[in-house]
Order: sequence, then structure tokens, then C-alpha cells
Amino acid sequence: MHGYAGKLLSVDLSRGKVSSIPLNPVYAQQYLGGSGYACKIISDRLDFSAEPLSPSNVLVIMTGPLTGTLAPCTGRHVVCARSPLTGFWGESNSGGLFGAELKFSGYDGIIVEGKADEPVMLSIESGREQLLPAKHLWGLNTEETQLEIKQDMGRVRVACIGQAGENLVRFSSVVNEERVAARCGMGAVMGSKNLKAVTVRGKDKLSISSPDEFNNLCQVTSKKVKENQKTLGAEGTATYVDRGMIANDMPVKYFQKPEFDVTGLNAKAMESILTGRKACYACPIACGRVVSLPEYGLLRIAGPEFQTIASFGTNIMNPDIEQIARANRLCNLYGLDTISCGNTIAFVMLLCEEGILDWSIQWGDMDSVLQLIHDIAQRRGHGNELAEGSFRLAKKYGQEDRVLHVKGMEIPNHDPRAYTGLATVYAVSARGASHTEADMHTIDIGIDVPTLGIHASNRLASKGKGETAAKCQDFRAFHDSMILCHFPEVHPDTMVSLLNLATGSNYVPEDILSIGSKIVTQKRKFNLQCGLTPEDENLPSQLQEPLCDSIIEDSIPDLEQQLQEYYQYRKWDRDTGTPHNDE
Repeated sequence: MHGYAGKLLSVDLSRGKVSSIPLNPVYAQQYLGGSGYACKIISDRLDFSAEPLSPSNVLVIMTGPLTGTLAPCTGRHVVCARSPLTGFWGESNSGGLFGAELKFSGYDGIIVEGKADEPVMLSIESGREQLLPAKHLWGLNTEETQLEIKQDMGRVRVACIGQAGENLVRFSSVVNEERVAARCGMGAVMGSKNLKAVTVRGKDKLSISSPDEFNNLCQVTSKKVKENQKTLGAEGTATYVDRGMIANDMPVKYFQKPEFDVTGLNAKAMESILTGRKACYACPIACGRVVSLPEYGLLRIAGPEFQTIASFGTNIMNPDIEQIARANRLCNLYGLDTISCGNTIAFVMLLCEEGILDWSIQWGDMDSVLQLIHDIAQRRGHGNELAEGSFRLAKKYGQEDRVLHVKGMEIPNHDPRAYTGLATVYAVSARGASHTEADMHTIDIGIDVPTLGIHASNRLASKGKGETAAKCQDFRAFHDSMILCHFPEVHPDTMVSLLNLATGSNYVPEDILSIGSKIVTQKRKFNLQCGLTPEDENLPSQLQEPLCDSIIEDSIPDLEQQLQEYYQYRKWDRDTGTPHNDE
């Protein structure tokens, strides 16, 4: 198969068996790769009656048909399983170099089932795949793990868990270098299987259907992407900090306040600790920041992204980018999702302020925050409660009406009162609260896709947002299965041309939304088998109330109107949330 490696690696940890199986060409045509193909695999194999942290859960690491090629911003992979945080579909997307190396090793993806008796790591080289003992790695953080493996094995790419995954923290992540598959607790799934790491190394060349035309289009597209995203390349995702605060889109004090001084948190502040840039495979943007904090002995570490700046900055009332970088570093070492971690800590601060908890943790107290990160990863003291996620913490203390989550996953750091289309996105996303399943905040900024009928509109209006969110969700599902990063603004015609020239297919731009819709529907069917009901599709009450003294204080998203539009567009049953049988 052109573009694809043409096979998957099937791993049965319980029996210690590793085998190669062919890629299903029908599934590849229907779902492309990435999260779409992964969802189909897991749906076919999963025992839905079993708990997410049981050996019966199925973990899939998947690439896309353009991963490992010169197509810009396609060097990505996804990690998918049933989420231990939500109990629903779990998916986490990561950049770096691991995905491309997996393709070079001869595989499009990895299917992991069962549980090893003792810690193991999976080693994949072209024509040589094996499970190796990893008891000596258990207890190491992600950096120590990668260094230890590379000292033994040489130039390999490593995706691994830290102590948070080992200790089954429900929002633990999978880390390759300091690129992170963060959301939904995929690190805990690996930990529950005693799978410490996956290493890949390969020399296989990918077969391209029309190599000359494909490479020429890659070069042209890369130049356009680099030019269009100069600001993102120069400033990283911190470029949105000022704009987000001006728009009241950035959370302050657990989404309670409208303003915070971000002069110590924005892209200019980042310059004070910046020592380099980092790019994923085949990426001309290089939005990754490399920072140094010599006074803390931290040199050339990954800098915090926007979501982390919000989580450990404005949302907990901390004005210091250096302290955020320290928190980010700890989360990367332990393997923790910074969105869920920071927002869970912010919820604790709220409960402490109101006297519901007596833990002596105050807003902006970064010493306590850093200690809590240690305690969460190690499940020590109060950290053991926080390791369960904010929704379970809220249930324990009778505060379910105060916690900000959807389906058990913490709200990311964009406010649906500032961009009302996010109300639908958070409510219907397969993962729970996830801005990236249909990033409506970018659409209404003006990064819309008119070719596909996705148009920007008044960011504070609700009318029409349900249908637009559905189309954007389909568009992003296509991205996450192709796999293409969300940052480059690649025209749909170019996306399809790259796909066709690589694979020899005959897709047309109209297929983007139809394939995306099929993927969204597959994930919906998965969640229905997990017990999803339409009552789960809601927003926290706080986010359906005005943000007083802000420029958006008159803006309240009309979620019911948006959901009616969404369901009508999809032609799904509004009472049951069920797609038609023929979808």
C-alpha cells in the first residue's frame, strides 16, 4: 500500500506474544489512520463490560498515511484506549519524532492487549520486535527512562510513562522526549498493563504513489505554511496569551474572574527564559519552545505551551512564567496532563478558599502547587485524592455542581462564553471537554474554511453554531486520522492532493467532511457502548452564567439551541443520541 507501511504490530502482554497483522485496506479507506482507524480497532476488540484499568482494555498507538513523509506537519501519532478518567473514548495526539520512526520501523500502528506479569518494554526494529524486561526502569521518570534505554540501545525513539502512569493517575500521559500525548489518561492505561515504554527504530523507506509530484507539492506547501505561521514560529503558542486575555477567553481564578495581568506570562515574558526552538518531524513552523532556568538547574527543557500557561498561570492566579516552566517540567517528568493537573489544583484552591477543604492551599501559592504535583504523581497524602481527577474529588466532597468538567474530563483553557460555539464542542466531544475536537475559537477568530462551508461568525452568538461545530468536528476528525497538525492552514484541496499523491487514492475535497463524519460517528457508537446518554452532553452551570465585569458579560451560550442544530445536521436521534443504523 502506498503511503502506509501496510501492517500493524499486535502485542498480547498476557501471553508475551508479538505478531504482525496486515493493515485492513477497507478500514484504511474508510478511516485513513490515526484516531479513526484506532477507534475501529478498539471497538472490534474491546470488552465494554470491563473497567478501563483492567487487562481487557485495548491500547492503540497509530500513525497516519502521511506520517514519515515530507508532507508538512504530519509527523504525529495518536495514543488511544478507553479512558480511565472518563470511562468513554480516550484519545491523545502527540508530535515529536516517534510517529515517523514507527513508520520507518515498518508499522502503521501498535495494538496492545492484556497485562504483563512484570514491567516490560516493547522494542520494535525493522524485522525484529520483542518484549524486554523493564523492571529496572520502573520508578524512573520519563527523562531517566529515555536516557537509560538509549544508553543500552543507542539511537531509538522512545514513548514512555513516568511514575504517574505507574501509579495509575487517571490523567497521566505518555511522553516522547518532552512531547506529550497528554489527555484522557493514556499513561495510566500503559501503567495498568505494566508497559513502561515502547522503543522504535527503522530504516524502511515509505512507498509513495507519485513521488516527484508529491515531493514538489510538499516543498511548495511547506514554504506557504512557514510563511503563514511566522508569528507562531517566532513566539510559540504563548502568542495567544495577550489575545486570549483581551477576548476574556483565558480562565482566571477557575473561570471566575475576567482579568489578570499577563505581562509576566505572554510571549515577551517567555523571551526572558527562551534558549531555542524545537520542531516536530517535517514541520516548518517549529512552535516548540526550549527554555532554561539556570537558577533551578534546568537547562534546555521544553517550555510551557498556552494551555499550560493558562493552567498554572491565570487559572491559579500565578503571574510568573518561570514558575509555570517549573510546573511544566515536573509534569513532563512524571507524565501528567498539565490541563487536568492544573485545573484540578485550581478546583482545590477554590474549595480551600470557601472553607470546604482545610488544606492551606491559596491562590498563586506555587510552592504548594509544585509539592502537589509531586504528591499527585506519587499518590501521597492529598495527592492521592487529586490523582483521581477533579470530578471524583468533587463527588467525594459533595461539590459536583461546582467542578468544571464534561464527562469527567477537566475543561480546557478556553471559555465557551467568549466563543459560544465551544459550548457544543465541549458537550458533544467524544473525549469529554476537548477544544481540539472542533476548535471553534479559531474559526470565529477568522481561521475558517469556506470551501467546506465552515464560516466565521459573531463569536458571542449561538445561532448557527451547532451546525458549524459539527462541520468543524468532522474537519478535525479528518486531520486527526490523516494525521495533520491543527496549526498549519492547509487548503482542503492541497490536503486531498497530498493524500492522493502519496497513497494513489482518488479522494476529493468533499470527502473530507464525509470521512470525518464517519469517524465522529464511530466514536459516538463507541461511547454509546460505554453507557453515554444525552444527559452527559452538558456544560457546567458556572459556564452558563455571565462572566461579570467583562466584555462578554452579556454572553451566555444557548447550549440547547446549538445541540438542536447539531443533532439536526447529523440526523441523529435527539432523545437517545444514537446515529442511524446505516452510518
